[in-house]
Amino acid sequence: MQAGIVGLRGAITAAWEDDLRAVRQDRYDTTTGKEALAFIQRCYSLVSDLRAPIQKAWGLGGHVHVADSPDLNGPGPRVSQTRIKLRNHGDLVAVEAFTYTDGTAKHNPSLGLDREIRVAGTGALMFVQEVYRTSVDFLQVALNLDLALNGSAWLYEQLVANHFVATGNWLPVGEVYQRATREFSVEDSFERVVAMFGAPVESNGSNGAHDAGTEMTLTVEQLHRYQKTQADLEAFVQAVRMAVVADQENRRLTSEEVARELSLDELSTIKLGRLLAMSPEVCREGEFSADFGTWSFLPSYNVHFFRRAGTIDEYVVVAAGISSKAEADHARGSRPPAPLGVETSNSMPDGIVTFLMTDVVESTALWIQGRAQMYSVMRRHDQLLAAAIESNGGIVLKERGEGDSFFAVFLRATDAVIAALEGQKAILAEPWRDEIRIRVRMAVLTGEADAQDRDYRSPAVNRCAKLRRRAVGGQVLVSETTYSIVADILRDDVQLVSVGKRRLEGHERPEEIYVLQHPDVLLEAVVAQDEVLA
Repeated sequence: MQAGIVGLRGAITAAWEDDLRAVRQDRYDTTTGKEALAFIQRCYSLVSDLRAPIQKAWGLGGHVHVADSPDLNGPGPRVSQTRIKLRNHGDLVAVEAFTYTDGTAKHNPSLGLDREIRVAGTGALMFVQEVYRTSVDFLQVALNLDLALNGSAWLYEQLVANHFVATGNWLPVGEVYQRATREFSVEDSFERVVAMFGAPVESNGSNGAHDAGTEMTLTVEQLHRYQKTQADLEAFVQAVRMAVVADQENRRLTSEEVARELSLDELSTIKLGRLLAMSPEVCREGEFSADFGTWSFLPSYNVHFFRRAGTIDEYVVVAAGISSKAEADHARGSRPPAPLGVETSNSMPDGIVTFLMTDVVESTALWIQGRAQMYSVMRRHDQLLAAAIESNGGIVLKERGEGDSFFAVFLRATDAVIAALEGQKAILAEPWRDEIRIRVRMAVLTGEADAQDRDYRSPAVNRCAKLRRRAVGGQVLVSETTYSIVADILRDDVQLVSVGKRRLEGHERPEEIYVLQHPDVLLEAVVAQDEVLA
């Protein structure tokens, strides 16, 4: 997250906090009787007020259009050719997205921004949340970035980040929640906030008091999203570079040496010590005083990976790579690491590859049931599946087939199977809100294909799509070709169970089909028999 994007995000959250304070103090006016008009004006004015931070993020010529306008000759190059139009429908506001090509506007519902928002009688808090959700979703699409502002987690994280900067300490989750509810209007229960940040809630009748003292700590990546933490993160990166040098000399790095070299005061040294203490990829055998005022450590065995990391962005990328490789090796057993510098996520494998295709079952009916809720659900669906695929070495290509679907390719068949398992596990475990729960069907097939223009066209792709059609929600079907490769090398807890031979649509030869099973993931095991034609 580059500095300009951090600044843009900070400007959005500052305005958001002001409005949440106003709601908390019962002084936020939704203009009763004219809510739709007020909503449209506030969305437009919010994006207009953000033009300065947008320009800082994208250059002096950058700007974003929020509504349809005949004036297409603004100063300087445009950041975006995407716009939204908000229409007043009385109790509702209709959101429509447009893409400009060749100087003309074309309605583009595929951007995922189109929806209807009920604004009358919903209350000030819901009004505010929808204003910012609409604006943030638009900016993310228009600027092609992720502002990490989904849900309400940012509010609690920001309280913790600001406290850390000021004191060098982490806040207990109970105090975080109290500060949030006393200052801002929030809709989260304490139990939900505890669960959101990983502390288990015990049902002991104490309203979560048992967990209130648990410290809410933020990772370096989370701290990187906030403006006030940037100076401390710069010191952290410089300390990592010093650790790389110390590793070359096979010696410990001390707080005295770091503070002297970086001209740190006592508070900055304490904060740096806390960040290093929770960074095992940087330090080992650390010795930290109780208040983190003094410390020393031996550089981690992996610290050499950071020898070219000069910014916090580069550090985060390298650290994530180390973590994902370690988790993948643990999950799949030993396997040789990718050579340093090989960008496996960007290279397109050729030859014998494995495809993973997914699809949300009965998604059309769910969209009709609730467009606003379904839009939020599908964004989370995309995040969960992309994470499962990319963490296992896969490449997400694009939608393939009908419905809300994913198409991914893997160099290793075992990776594809584990990605499917982890994707289903994440989907099934997600606490879906608003009474909309999605079910996803998946298919894994190995075959020969060549990559052309970041796409694959081969009989194997078609067979995988047809195998997916035989699946039901909450199920992963695996082809006989994939099974022949992975049967003897999968983890012991992962099973591929044969359901017998089935014909795929358009193919005469039946083939053996397998269902993925795992003791901790409730996956469907039954595959319908072939239809018998009289």
